[in-house]
Amino acid sequence: MFKELVSSTTKEVDNERILRLVARFFGYAMFSHAWQGNEPSFQDVNRVDSKSVWDLPDTPLNNKLRNFCKEARRLGYNWAWSDTCCIDKATGPILNQSLTSMYQWYADSAVTLAYLVGVAHPSKPGDLRRSFWMTRAWTLQELLSPKAIIFYDSEWKPYLGDIVANHKESPGIMQELADAIQIPHGTIVKFSPDDLGVREKLRLASTRNATVEEDVAYSLIGIFKSDIRPQYGERVDALGHLLEEIVARTSEVTVLAWSGQSSSYNSCLPASISVY
Repeated sequence: MFKELVSSTTKEVDNERILRLVARFFGYAMFSHAWQGNEPSFQDVNRVDSKSVWDLPDTPLNNKLRNFCKEARRLGYNWAWSDTCCIDKATGPILNQSLTSMYQWYADSAVTLAYLVGVAHPSKPGDLRRSFWMTRAWTLQELLSPKAIIFYDSEWKPYLGDIVANHKESPGIMQELADAIQIPHGTIVKFSPDDLGVREKLRLASTRNATVEEDVAYSLIGIFKSDIRPQYGERVDALGHLLEEIVARTSEVTVLAWSGQSSSYNSCLPASISVY
């Protein structure tokens, strides 16, 4: 990149071209996937002498990470980020900052690569809608926030064989997603947290699950523009904490319209997001 910038130097500096070159060089790919158990961690990578994912043991989950890196590189990106190994989850402040920044990191990415475990090759229309990926809490923001996303089946082939730079520009795939989550496909293509009301966002989250109880709430921090501080150990109270903050900040009392089991955090709030 430096040589290209120097070679183009003239008396009149082309700032727009410089910005394009810098953005292209530093553009990064984000990984979106459903966690499958013992995923490679920050510590796992750092225990390897080379500090490289390429030298991790040959296991299915390590190979999943390597395939993501291979695909990011094939697409021309120098940088790739995966939540499994790029966050030091053993360090509380780093973990908390990462959780509250995650939405913006996906939004600022050049592309998000979404791996659909369980979707066989060749994929068929409807496989994405029925995929395990669509049931997970964190993947909601990973679908909505990026400007560009590419879906892959279990063999790392583009979903439906649709080889494009951005599946948000594929009408058929966007319509499948719009039908699945029941919002306009245009909202998926270009999403802002202000595009949907509080109750609608709770509805979108109500069918999703997380391995760790707190993540049901923490995965919504960016979508709700919430400023709650993650605190693992509060378990189901994390949802109460989030809902309380939403009501206090937005005065959206429809959050209180539900039926079912009440929360131990506050009896006015539900114990589960599924009631919405």
